[in-house]
Amino acid sequence: MSTPITDPAQLPPAFEKAMNSGNLDEVLSLLAPGAVMRTVTGETVTGQALRDYTAGSIAGKAQLSNGPSRIIAGDDIAFISEEWTLEITGPDGNRKKATGTTANVARRGQDGTWRMAILNPLGTAA
Repeated sequence: MSTPITDPAQLPPAFEKAMNSGNLDEVLSLLAPGAVMRTVTGETVTGQALRDYTAGSIAGKAQLSNGPSRIIAGDDIAFISEEWTLEITGPDGNRKKATGTTANVARRGQDGTWRMAILNPLGTAA
């Protein structure tokens, strides 16, 4: 991560920027150890599967657009919700669009840096 995230409100724009720039290492640096993600298709991925899923999204030239965030934060945990749109090139070569509302959880590590622990992009593919 180029700059430590010291406020959970910084996570959504940092994630969007890293994803849209195609920087897999930067995206992964924003995830807490053991992070888990529920994909748009309902699959749950973590560990290597989460890395592979993210790499596949980047390979599909994913373009993420987040709407305004709603954040409820405590000392070490935060709930982050926002509207999102994702455009990606599918295996058939056609651009696909999905939209939804996230229900994410972030944790502050012992080093004071906030990272995503649970990513839950509830949505539908169009």
